[in-house]
Amino acid sequence: MRLSRPQPKIAVVIAVAIAVVLAFLLPSAAFAEPAGSNTITADGVGDAMLGWSPQELADALGADYDIGDEIRITVDFDGRVITRDGVVQFRAAMTGNTGDLTLFMVSNPEYTTTAGVGPTTTIAEAEAIYGDATLTWNQDNKGREFVSFADGPEGRIAFRTPGIGGTNVGIYADGELETSNYADGAAIASVWVSCVSGTDCPADRPVETTPEPTPAPVADDGSGASDGELPRTGSTELMLVSLVATLFVVGGALVLVERRYLCPAWLKLSSRR
Repeated sequence: MRLSRPQPKIAVVIAVAIAVVLAFLLPSAAFAEPAGSNTITADGVGDAMLGWSPQELADALGADYDIGDEIRITVDFDGRVITRDGVVQFRAAMTGNTGDLTLFMVSNPEYTTTAGVGPTTTIAEAEAIYGDATLTWNQDNKGREFVSFADGPEGRIAFRTPGIGGTNVGIYADGELETSNYADGAAIASVWVSCVSGTDCPADRPVETTPEPTPAPVADDGSGASDGELPRTGSTELMLVSLVATLFVVGGALVLVERRYLCPAWLKLSSRR
């Protein structure tokens, strides 16, 4: 009896081919969280920019965030507590008389600088990234203790320790307000980002307008054709690579499904013995 030839599983082959094409053509950014949403920079925290009013901040962050009512958030500043899903993201203080939010205080460890340093990062870990640490405290600054680094971020970013009012993590000589020594396991408690309203806040910068593109030169023969080539975008090459990959996968799948019918008859006989 002659065995009937099984039909190839066309549906499986087509599904594999479609998956390959989608993997090449769909932008990976569509599935990723927007870059920088949890990044602390000199301009602010994530999508929040220093120097905005509370309403501007609420409009920028959207409905997923709750901008609390004005309260006393430190011993010396009023401001707002910003939460999402009931979790505090950061606090925004008004350090001047303008009503603008000019100080962001971040204690949420999900937020870090671009180098990966943030709340709960140990000072030793931060030193490995930013260089030697220097801890300072000052009674005139409500006894707060801060730590800076030799190659740390310049400008408006400051790292706060949990030390305050003499309960510092730095180990100071008598009467000294600065040291490079600190307790084992001492960590950064929060990151502060600040600006002076009307002076150096990012929101004070003039809005940059995008210049109009310069028209391409036109040929002198009056045909209207440009005498230069259009820039290559790479889309053609991407499409060709996608097609080649698809053909390769489809061909390989067919070979695997039909392999017993593609070999010589003597090889089939040998395999049956």
